[in-house]
This record gives sequence, C-alpha cells and structure tokens, in this order.
Amino acid sequence: MDTAIDGFTYGVYLRPDPLTCRAVVDLTDLLKRQFGIVSAAAFPPHATLAGAVPSNASEDELIKALDPVLAAARPLDLHNSGIARHNIAITFDVDKTVTGQKNQDIKDLAIRINEALEPLRDGGEGYRMKPFDADAFRAHLSLASHDLEVTPHLRAEVESFLRAMPHTAPSDFVADTVTLFRFHSSDWTGEWWHDLRWWHLRSWTLGHGHSQR
Repeated sequence: MDTAIDGFTYGVYLRPDPLTCRAVVDLTDLLKRQFGIVSAAAFPPHATLAGAVPSNASEDELIKALDPVLAAARPLDLHNSGIARHNIAITFDVDKTVTGQKNQDIKDLAIRINEALEPLRDGGEGYRMKPFDADAFRAHLSLASHDLEVTPHLRAEVESFLRAMPHTAPSDFVADTVTLFRFHSSDWTGEWWHDLRWWHLRSWTLGHGHSQR
C-alpha cells in the first residue's frame, strides 16, 4: 500500500471514559446542528497522543512499534478542568491534575508513543505535516476546532455558547484505552474535515498487556 499516494495518515488516541465520550458527542453534535461546525464531530472523542502521522510502513509495522509501549503503560487518572481555549479551538482541558499541575503521565505516554513511531514517519503535506512537539503538548478533548480557522466570526460566539451549556462529563475519570486510527481526506491542504474518513485499526487496554481489534 502506497500511503503517500493514497493520502492516509495515522493517529494514536486516548479514549476518555464513556460518560465523557457521551458529553463530547452531545456537544459536538449540537455545534454541528447550531453552527455548521463539523471538524471536531468528524473524529471519535479523544485526546491526541500522536496525531497526523503519515507513513509508508504497513499497518502491522505500526502496531508492532506500538505494542511494547502500550503493553507497559498503565491506566491514566485524568482531571477535566472544563471548557478552555486551545489556540483557536475550544476544548475540555484534561492537561492538568486536580491540583492544577501538569499531568506528566499523559505527556510521558505521548512522548513514548511518538518516539516509537518516529522511525516510521514519512513526509506529508498540509495537516499531515505536523511533527510532534513535546514542549507544546497539551492534552485536550476538542469540541470546536479547525472550522474556526476559516470562520473567525464564530469563535467568540461558539465559546460563549459552550461555556453556557450544561454537560455530563465527570471532573475526574480513568482512561485505559488507546486506539490506532487510519484517516483519509482528498485534500489535506484545504478544508479536509469536510470529507474526512477514519477506520479503527487496533485498541490497547492499558494495564492488561494486550490489544484488541
């Protein structure tokens, strides 16, 4: 499979607990219906550990690279600090502990995953050309994201709308599932979120030492 031609890219995502997943889906679906914002709703609910990884490696090779990292990883205790700005995006902030300190556990896991995938990374254009920056890593669950790059008039309104909206996401939860996804868009240099497709390839249950298709 020639991924450079086919335009595939890969992401490794931490799945939040079911209640948080439901809250993310409820809010992103509401934004889609109210404002026509679709980018966050186009993804499964997640915190990105490794995103936009273009690779010509086989998917078995990607899985083999991730297996030892995730077999050794433990479930993560995460704190949801609530609605926050992340550059232009509006998110649930899960980057800090309940005491307000950086959650080093999720950052360390992201670093180990990206180090494992780096030898398999190839070049890419547009959104696929996003190398990992550990210093800039900030764990979050997107609620409104890339659409706001091209609709600046909506940024303040959408943020106010989300801050006023009740939600069911718990303030603290355990995340124990990491998933490898394949993504495709016909144009990663444009508004790729309009035709984004994704496929679930493999999930790992942290603390159990095994993966599941």
